[in-house]
Amino acid sequence: MTTLSTTAQTAVNLGAEGNIREDLGNIIFNVTPYQTPFSSGIAKTKATADNHEWLTDNYRDSASDNENLEAETTLNNTLNTRTRKGNYVQIANEVATVTKKAELFDKAGVPGKEMAYQLMKKGKELHMDVEKQLLSLTAKRASSHTVAGRSAGVAWIFSNQSTETTDNSASTGLTLPTPGSADTFSETTLSNLIDGVWTNSGDFGNVCIMADATRVSSMRGAVSGMADSVESDAKTGEIYNRVAVYQSQFGPVKVVPNKHMPANTLYILDMTSWGLAFGGGKMIHSTDIATQTSAEKKLLECYYTLEARSEESNAGYYAVS
Repeated sequence: MTTLSTTAQTAVNLGAEGNIREDLGNIIFNVTPYQTPFSSGIAKTKATADNHEWLTDNYRDSASDNENLEAETTLNNTLNTRTRKGNYVQIANEVATVTKKAELFDKAGVPGKEMAYQLMKKGKELHMDVEKQLLSLTAKRASSHTVAGRSAGVAWIFSNQSTETTDNSASTGLTLPTPGSADTFSETTLSNLIDGVWTNSGDFGNVCIMADATRVSSMRGAVSGMADSVESDAKTGEIYNRVAVYQSQFGPVKVVPNKHMPANTLYILDMTSWGLAFGGGKMIHSTDIATQTSAEKKLLECYYTLEARSEESNAGYYAVS
């Protein structure tokens, strides 16, 4: 079969070499998902020193024999010592560079200034970096003229942990657990960790299980009754194959998938027991850098550190496949 060799047809076949405009949509799709459930879900505060400090305290155990005589001369005088903790401020940065030519010409998908778009994008990238670092097993480090300061992540967890090698030895921000080879997910281990979190948590209603997609899948396959728990709704035609809530003996625990989790790790987190402190009280600081060769530059910086307000109400399940 042959086609008519006409002028119009030839022009169509020439495509970009002819007079046909390119088909470029006027929307930019960022294919990398932007989700930061940990850093977005915890309290925010202000850091006013490089070594950001806070105090923790605890209630004594409840007593069933608190009974006293009238005008008792021997009085209860139990005093708990407050614990002073601190974490160093870490600086994360990005640089946005836009040439004068880029701002002069019409750009697809950017209705305003290219610099505004770049600042928005790089601000989100910084936020994802903060999320990943906070969830990682990193120890705090003071800054010097040659060494960058670093905030300890959730390595503060000490009271409730499970590894295949060496547990964290203290809740100082300086020590870390040493996970071994990944072992099969165990519901018994998960339940034991939740028991410890419940015992120490001030508000169990704000506890969640945070893990990456692989650990959520492992959890679904290992938890009793979940392996064959695919459900369907005949009215809507929908099929459910997920773990959104784990029903513990103390009540429901929300399961929160997180793309920024470290490998082979699952956390049980009391979200009210963490705080994220920003230098100057805001997350992003921008600074104009001197224009060079007709290019505008802006520096974006995030000065941040993590507060572990009650590590006892959290748990780390490490080395789990």
